Amino acid sequence: MSKTGRAEAHLIAGKSPRHIGRALLLMLLAFLLTISSALAIGYYSLQSNINQTDVSDLLGGDETAPPIDQNEGRPLNILVLGSDTREGQDIGGDVDGMRADTTMLFHISEDRKRIDVVSIPRDLLVEIPTCTVRTGEDLDETFETSGSSQAMFNAAFSYGGQSGDVPSAAACSMKTVENMTGIKLDGYVVLNFSSFQDIVNAIGGVPMYFEEAIDDKEAKLQVPAGCRLLDGQQALGLARARKTLGDGSDISRIGRQQELVTAMMNEVLSKNLLTNMPSLYKVLDAATANLDTSKGLGDIPTLGGLANSLRSIKMDNIQFVTTPFDWAGNRVTPNAQSDVLWDALSADQAFTTSEDEWGNTTITVEEPKSAGSEATGEPTAEASTAPEPTTEAPEPDGTETSEPSTDSTTSSAPVCTKDNAQG
Repeated sequence: MSKTGRAEAHLIAGKSPRHIGRALLLMLLAFLLTISSALAIGYYSLQSNINQTDVSDLLGGDETAPPIDQNEGRPLNILVLGSDTREGQDIGGDVDGMRADTTMLFHISEDRKRIDVVSIPRDLLVEIPTCTVRTGEDLDETFETSGSSQAMFNAAFSYGGQSGDVPSAAACSMKTVENMTGIKLDGYVVLNFSSFQDIVNAIGGVPMYFEEAIDDKEAKLQVPAGCRLLDGQQALGLARARKTLGDGSDISRIGRQQELVTAMMNEVLSKNLLTNMPSLYKVLDAATANLDTSKGLGDIPTLGGLANSLRSIKMDNIQFVTTPFDWAGNRVTPNAQSDVLWDALSADQAFTTSEDEWGNTTITVEEPKSAGSEATGEPTAEASTAPEPTTEAPEPDGTETSEPSTDSTTSSAPVCTKDNAQG
């Protein structure tokens, strides 16, 4: 991939991040609204949808207090995973078994004024530690997996999920993230991609514009060019598709997923969902139908309390960043700037990000406040040091090209709504 192509891939991946932040806040506020309403039947029905599991024994530590907002005054770090198990589904793809092809680390600051969301590429080469897996008919037996010194990050979910147990898969992903970052996680949320498909159907589909027709046999996705109304299965296919679109990389796919979420959020916001209880319940029922969380995190009062403490957060204080990386053939590896990022999150320090023309990310950490004085606002010298530019990044198949990557959806696309979209 050329310098220009790599930079464009990063710009695509970072497109419209605020809409994903709005998705998180909308879900939290929606739960809060549901709690504060008198719909007791709806409350218990939604709560029963969510599967909560205590995985403290799989992590090798004592059970910690659930991250309810009684814990306001301490930062929270929650791992959010999009599970792609494909069990019982005829949707295709290039991965068998349990995988988490979408992983985000949500850091909520101690003062509840910042949310930092770190996307972890599925192709990031990391050390996967040994993991404890629940097995047996009643999941009352365990066995230890073998670790791996160099494996793709999303394989951790597969290692832990060998017996088909989602909590074991999530716990292995948590251990891998903790091992990589040095950050103690407070819990996990696993959203099965089936829920994603149901949410799209619950909002009546998603309109999106495509400059070129898509025919991806592995994702079983065929969409003509133009403004099209995607149903749940088509939207899920677009979220999964990789090899036939753009440069074929996971980084490029992250960009398409964010564009899809943007289109979904436009639909949700246009429906005034928070003021329409029947529609709100329909979407929440779909969202929670295949939701797994660590113990305590999935309590609707817990989510409502957290939403309440975040009610005054400004959208400018919700930041999205992809784990800084260097190319390693058709994979990527964490670089020195990723260590700066992990240190900032661990210390609950605010930071900003910037990219050079090659797409290399620099993390600039704010000076911590001194006792009895305000922060200077000046960046630290070490954190603001830009990495050496990488002159070229290889294609996923190991080849190189002098042309920038292109995608089927672009920011220059005409306005596409349900009124002018074709099915």
